[in-house]
Amino acid sequence: MKFFISLLRIIKSGVMNLRRNIWLAAASTLIMTITLIILSVMTLLFIITSYSVQSIQERVDISTYFKSDVSEARILVIRDELQGDSRIASVNYVSSAEARQNFEENNRDDQLIIDSLNELTDNPFPSTLQIKANNLEDYPAIANMLEESSYRDLIQEINFEDNRIIIERLNSLLTFIITFGLILMVVFCLIAILVIFNTIALTIYNRREEVEIMRLVGATNWYIRGPFLVEALTYSVIAAIITSALILPIYFQMLPKISNYLTPGANIFSGDIKIFLGVIVVQLIIAFILSAISSLLAMRKYLRI
Repeated sequence: MKFFISLLRIIKSGVMNLRRNIWLAAASTLIMTITLIILSVMTLLFIITSYSVQSIQERVDISTYFKSDVSEARILVIRDELQGDSRIASVNYVSSAEARQNFEENNRDDQLIIDSLNELTDNPFPSTLQIKANNLEDYPAIANMLEESSYRDLIQEINFEDNRIIIERLNSLLTFIITFGLILMVVFCLIAILVIFNTIALTIYNRREEVEIMRLVGATNWYIRGPFLVEALTYSVIAAIITSALILPIYFQMLPKISNYLTPGANIFSGDIKIFLGVIVVQLIIAFILSAISSLLAMRKYLRI
């Protein structure tokens, strides 16, 4: 019971410290809020870009289009040969008739396209082998193998370059987000530590006589130190609440649009509340760590007990 009474007194004293230095507290909270916003936005951008890369990786393949005079039997022999390659996960054969049927199904609402297609005497769609690799890094080697194969003269086109460029661009974006985000995070974390450090140091100076009296009457070290730590942690709680309120509309409104822009039609990110709560927990933990480091450093330097 005595412990809880002491804890309540420490918390109350810490909140009073904050009220006494309201402008410094506001500055510390502002810097902490900016730091958490940067952390949250960069984390969310990293998540959405990772989702996009994963989605494209799942959909990517090498489409090998054959010339119209190549027989189905010959294409199936090539398919069986490719399936024996350990780098290849699957090879799907799509005949020219199936390709046309798929095209008509995808454009069934556009009667002009359907009518134009029906006017053609020959089927314009080539037979295709759709090749999926076990690993993303295997695709260039497989594409090169097809280019140098003995049956290259039978192939009209090998379609992989567009997918490779998209993946490379997304990976570059991912690397940029990580690098730029880490630099910003380090800078603002250092600023936050410095500002909170100075705020706690000034609070210790203003309360130096009260601290001395508590020391003389036999107060424990943590009873004296506790309010300063509570004050610093309060900045974290307030900053985390403000940050959560600010990024809430970004998470549920803007991120799905960014996701749809990066991977149109995939609908890979619809705003999972669990991810949002996870981001809040992480930002609160980081805020607590920064506040604790700042206050402990300030107490170690200026609080003589």
